[in-house]
Amino acid sequence: MPLGVGMGNPYKVLLLIIVIFCISFIHPNAFALEVAIDEIRTKPVIFINYQGTYRKVDSLQEIENIGKMLARDTNNNGIIRFGMKYSIINAISEHEPEKFSATIFSIDKKARVGHIDIIRKILSAYLQERYGYSKQHAKAIALFLTYYNAIYRGNIDYFSSKYKSIVIQYITKNNAGISTKYYEWPGATKMLIPLTEQPQKGKLDSVLIDVISDKKIIKEIKKDDKNIQARKDLVEIKEKIITQEKVGLEKSKNNVIQDALKLDEYKKSIEEKKEQLQQTEKELSKAKEEIKKESDSEKQKAMQKDIETKGQQLEKEKDDIKKKEQEIAKKESEIADKKNKISEKEKLLAEKEKALEKEKEEIADDEIKKAPAKDKEIVKKLEKKEKELDEREDKLRSKEIDQNIYANKLYYLKIKEYLQEGHYNNEMVMIDPSSRKILFKSSEKNICGSRYDIFSGGVVVITHKGSHSIGHRLTLLDRNTLEPKIHGIDNIFWRSFVIIKDGFIYAIVIENGKFYLGRFDTNLKMVSKSSEEVNENTFISFWDNFVYINRVDKTIMVLDKETLKLIDTIKP
Repeated sequence: MPLGVGMGNPYKVLLLIIVIFCISFIHPNAFALEVAIDEIRTKPVIFINYQGTYRKVDSLQEIENIGKMLARDTNNNGIIRFGMKYSIINAISEHEPEKFSATIFSIDKKARVGHIDIIRKILSAYLQERYGYSKQHAKAIALFLTYYNAIYRGNIDYFSSKYKSIVIQYITKNNAGISTKYYEWPGATKMLIPLTEQPQKGKLDSVLIDVISDKKIIKEIKKDDKNIQARKDLVEIKEKIITQEKVGLEKSKNNVIQDALKLDEYKKSIEEKKEQLQQTEKELSKAKEEIKKESDSEKQKAMQKDIETKGQQLEKEKDDIKKKEQEIAKKESEIADKKNKISEKEKLLAEKEKALEKEKEEIADDEIKKAPAKDKEIVKKLEKKEKELDEREDKLRSKEIDQNIYANKLYYLKIKEYLQEGHYNNEMVMIDPSSRKILFKSSEKNICGSRYDIFSGGVVVITHKGSHSIGHRLTLLDRNTLEPKIHGIDNIFWRSFVIIKDGFIYAIVIENGKFYLGRFDTNLKMVSKSSEEVNENTFISFWDNFVYINRVDKTIMVLDKETLKLIDTIKP
């Protein structure tokens, strides 16, 4: 073919070659960069399904049975087959902890499948049978898995960076993931289901939900309105996983707090022992001076021997103290390390929750966009009404009297010292708010909580029993003198709220290291206790005959105000 045919002016071609050469010289990675950009540019996921007639149509039960058969247990990483049509490989290992294990679902050569919905039904049945997911949740996960494997189809660089070697050995560029074309599935499909290191039935996080719902997948799935319910279902799974992680984190925090308190007590005992040794050292020094005054040589020898024996014992105890101080330093380092890890996990959970809230908002927006115009108008009217009610509530609240004012006297809790983990040394004072003068102080020296409440019978505070490590209790102070009248016997959480409602006192009690809501009479006797554990950092609200409070997993519980029995739970 002549140079000019189909290419335009030959001089232009020559100029183009020169330009390309210059670009390559200036930036030798220019073409590599272009290829990399092309590789990460996601193509739209549109599954092409078979549109013709089928010789035989399998029933839903027959399709689901395939997934159930593939979910059979295996004691090793062997292949589980359904004929020569479908197979499963459980590629699970504890090695390479920074990467994922996986179940590999293969569509084998003899499979005759023409619709992506059939693949999703098989996967859904497998997930239900193998890991105990509900039908609704399994259906949503299966949908996301097909998008995930289609988007990363053939992307060996991605899979190698995310998955363990035990997984990568089974896949190639030609079969990793799933094609969007049904006729390319048989013999060339290995879908990856990312797993934790110890997946098991009943664990919601057996499948790594965050991995199969990254930004690319969400962006693609959002394009189809039919996927809104699946998105909502996946959000529900994520919420439950976060709740479970929070429960585990709260238990870890409580364990660290208890370890820190025990260590503090141990440190105090060591300090006391050191003071005793210092006293012994002084006594030995004094005894050495006494020897010089002794004229009897036999007595001198006896005294010298006694001093040497005591001196040796003293040195031995000093060495023992040093070892114990090293142990303390090691334990302090371990506790600090645990606190840092907990803090990191809390930040990660907060980020997850923030992302989840954004996801929920996007779903809600998409639902509104999809809703008919009539429904949108109703939403606008409700939002306007809610704003009017909020403004009215603000006006009413601005007129409320401070809850610490009672009979024109201000009961003020003065902070003397903050210790750690929410422990305080406080004192209660009565102030005349009009003259701004302190009338008198309470003689109760063990006030440690930062919360209190007042009623006609007195002021209820939290006090310790002589030491913060021994335990805490409710104490009733006389309203007129602030002198202690009654001490409760139940162990109260030192950071608890103290709320008086309809003649009864509500506070958090500790039993066997667990936290519960307690209801006390005016004699500080507990009359009822929640059957469910509560989160120790919870708030409490009252409405009608109900109490609203966080469970240990931070789900909102609705309790009967009198019996504290569980009535309902609310999922935020």
